[in-house]
Amino acid sequence: MSLTRIPALLVYLNVFASGVVVMVLELTGSRLLAPVFGNSIFVWGSLIGVVLSALSAGYALGGKLADRSPTARSFATIIFSAGLLTAATPYISPMALEAIHSLQLDERFGPLLATTSILLLPTILMGMVTPFGVRLVTSSRWTVGSSSGNIYSLSTIGSIVGTFTTVFVLIPLTDVRSIILGSGLVLMAFSVPLLGKGPKVLLALLLVFSLSPLGYYTQQIAATSGDVVFSKETPYNSLAVVERDSIRTLYLNGLPHSAMNITNPTQLLYRYTRFFEAGYAATNDAERVLFVGGGGFSGPKYFLEKFPTVYVDVVELDPEVISTALTYFKVPSDERLTILNDDGRRYLDSADKVYDLIVLDAYAKTYVPFHLMTVEFFRLVSEKLDADGVVVSNLIASLYGDTSTIFWSVYKTMSSVFPRMFIYTASEVSGGLVQNLIVIACKNPQCVIDYNKLADKGLKELLEKSLWTSIPVLDDYPILTDAYSPVENMINPVTGRPYSIALEAYQAAPATLFYTGSNSLSLTIVFISLTYWFFSVALRKDN
Repeated sequence: MSLTRIPALLVYLNVFASGVVVMVLELTGSRLLAPVFGNSIFVWGSLIGVVLSALSAGYALGGKLADRSPTARSFATIIFSAGLLTAATPYISPMALEAIHSLQLDERFGPLLATTSILLLPTILMGMVTPFGVRLVTSSRWTVGSSSGNIYSLSTIGSIVGTFTTVFVLIPLTDVRSIILGSGLVLMAFSVPLLGKGPKVLLALLLVFSLSPLGYYTQQIAATSGDVVFSKETPYNSLAVVERDSIRTLYLNGLPHSAMNITNPTQLLYRYTRFFEAGYAATNDAERVLFVGGGGFSGPKYFLEKFPTVYVDVVELDPEVISTALTYFKVPSDERLTILNDDGRRYLDSADKVYDLIVLDAYAKTYVPFHLMTVEFFRLVSEKLDADGVVVSNLIASLYGDTSTIFWSVYKTMSSVFPRMFIYTASEVSGGLVQNLIVIACKNPQCVIDYNKLADKGLKELLEKSLWTSIPVLDDYPILTDAYSPVENMINPVTGRPYSIALEAYQAAPATLFYTGSNSLSLTIVFISLTYWFFSVALRKDN
């Protein structure tokens, strides 16, 4: 097809579709990486950096190729190739991620290498589409400005549509691998009207394959040990439930957040959760308890069983976490339990209740909600506590070294609001290693932990053994505020350090998650498709 006979509408549709798929691939790429590398700033920095670098390379290459071969067939070949690579991503990425994870790179370079391996080539090709589209719709040198403006505007609109559609529609409704596979097939479908018979046949075969049980095999998530009984992409998390022997574990973004003994659902398996009860023992007969962060509801279930007069409210941001806990973690139907789907700070700001104890368990190793760590937030917490109220905060950091900055900054921030503070280490490792650290803060400056109130009779010895009293000079640590809370910079060293969340009375560590979708037959089909297509392009005479 010659330059002058190319339908402008097809050019516009392909430019728009490429803009959509670029953002689909970038946003869903975070969910591919999350089970292996978490959801840290390094993951997002790698995604944004690799995509922008690939687009820049694509713009330069696309412009040169458009000047050399400004034909509809070359234009469509680029798009079809990008779509084929995108559709192959769910099949190829499990092997790539597993291989990169086995290299034991730190949490900065692991995500960067993984992102490069699975997103670089298709994104370069999609970057080539826009300058090529400018060349095809420019009829003379006098229309270059308006043509390029229209094309780049349309590509950007496509990216905007791709962003909102992925975030608000696709991820809440279906799994990530289906989204990526479908996006690649759509991109191929948009380009085939400008291509010959071979690509049309290949697309038809891939559609049949993707809709077959073999194609559906890409929807699986697996664990190094244990069985995955449920997995889902939510608006906030990549969620999975893994069962091993009698232990059921909830994973959010690849990290274990809660565990339950199926035969004893209220048993506290993670050691740090046992310290929540110390907050109860520091109150004056607590009756109203709030948990900010639900997970598998380990703490709330324990409190409901051990303290019959206590009423428990749980605030959890992710509705799918709540649904999963109710389905898989034996959360009781109890009139003393109220579950609220809301942001913790937003709820406290509007709540008309006053609590005796507030437990903050909404932090992770690779992510901290900064608005739950500022002095304004802790003042709000204090306002929602009665005169003898206590707050318990679970933080993941160390007590000295570069991974301690975030902990001591939060400690200093809390101490500016609460007059009495206790620090406990929830592990037996050195204070310089990343671990769960428990801070108990009291409104009453005279508060003490009454061991007689403890239902867990072994907790007294644990508290006495793990109390940390060496407080450094805090002058160099900032008080975190809503206006200045650089927690992302502070958590960067933490994400790059090993962290083990051991189970009480169990020797085995939680399983590592990874995505599957790579059986030999499906990989063979994908490999044959890629080989056929790229050899056909390489051998074409007009290239």
